[in-house]
Amino acid sequence: MYSRIRNIPAPEGTLVATPQRVFLVSLVMLAVSYAVYAQAIMTSDQLNLPQGPPVGGDFVAFWGSARAVMDGMAADIYQPAAYEAYLMDNAMPRERFGLTWQYPPTYYFFILPLALLPFMPGYVLWTGGTFAMFLATMRGSLKLPWTGVLLIAAIPVCFNAVITGQNGFLTATLLVVAAAMPDKRPILAGICAGLLTFKPQLGVLLPFAYLAAGCWRAFFTAGITAVLLFAASVGAFGWETWEAFFHGLAGVGDGVSRSIYPLQKMPTVFAALAKSGVPREAAMALQLVSLIAAVGLVSWTWRRIRDSEMRAAILCACVFLCTPYAYYYEMTILVFPAVVLVRRAMQSGLMRLEEAGLIALWALPIFLPGLSKYAGAQLWLATVLILLALLIRRALPELMPEPRQTGNVAA
Repeated sequence: MYSRIRNIPAPEGTLVATPQRVFLVSLVMLAVSYAVYAQAIMTSDQLNLPQGPPVGGDFVAFWGSARAVMDGMAADIYQPAAYEAYLMDNAMPRERFGLTWQYPPTYYFFILPLALLPFMPGYVLWTGGTFAMFLATMRGSLKLPWTGVLLIAAIPVCFNAVITGQNGFLTATLLVVAAAMPDKRPILAGICAGLLTFKPQLGVLLPFAYLAAGCWRAFFTAGITAVLLFAASVGAFGWETWEAFFHGLAGVGDGVSRSIYPLQKMPTVFAALAKSGVPREAAMALQLVSLIAAVGLVSWTWRRIRDSEMRAAILCACVFLCTPYAYYYEMTILVFPAVVLVRRAMQSGLMRLEEAGLIALWALPIFLPGLSKYAGAQLWLATVLILLALLIRRALPELMPEPRQTGNVAA
């Protein structure tokens, strides 16, 4: 494998990040990260890590909720007190979990199989399975060699998604397929967009993109899929479960506006501003402005750009400008646009400062969790803005209209 990397020439303009160095650094990062995490798991105290959280982080919420649904508590777990009590009785021993259940009943279809497994096998299957699905999607959508897949697996944002046990790989997979394939495979893209409605804040740009590009089959397939998924959840879990969800959702919205959630972990406009001391009302107003700007940018690019990879990359990069509520483990969504940038650099050379930007995108997620926790800085949004700026600069030739010719034309 390294012999193939060794023969790949560095893009024109490369100063530091040659393919060979990137490959070796990635291998070291991959080995060290997972070796340290494996050691932490093996030394855990009844599945509680030395740092305090459970093994797999938030995965305990998915596993516990799946079991609660099987026990007939599909609606009850939207009540924080009932949910905490259930986890205390059924999960690993802890003084307190402090978790709330915020997903719509449609998400139960994704997690119910976890109820059939013990905790650790369920965590391995969930994280490993969704990670493999994500890597297969990246390879298939971008036609990557296996060396490229290995490099993606070593990206720090992927490691963050593994240790949190969250659904970052699942949401990234659905969004990438929905954004990258509405022309080539519109039915599949629409189904993925419809399934993504279990986290609707991440898919808010898709209908605007489909309308702007005239992807009607994907648009209507997404709508039909969402309606069928909703109807199936009502049939399976009852309307009272949706009522409990909507009641709990009001509390989530209030909690975001009052900044009671960990803003240092959110790569959003609202979180960055509120963490910096901007009044909550002003921060939320600017978040709305950011949403409108993102909708406008995506609609414009999808109308003008024919390159499906580039317009999908811009859509993925704009996701975090749309919602005040998103976490750093969902930044797996940014892997697709980052790889698109690297491919363009390999084909036509690096643009000015592009290498520095790509290195920052790769490395910042290593340091930001600790920096956010101990220094109180909120720099997650910076990675989103760096990536979006690099993408727009690459896309400018297609976005800007050609200058009109003036003067007389000889006959």
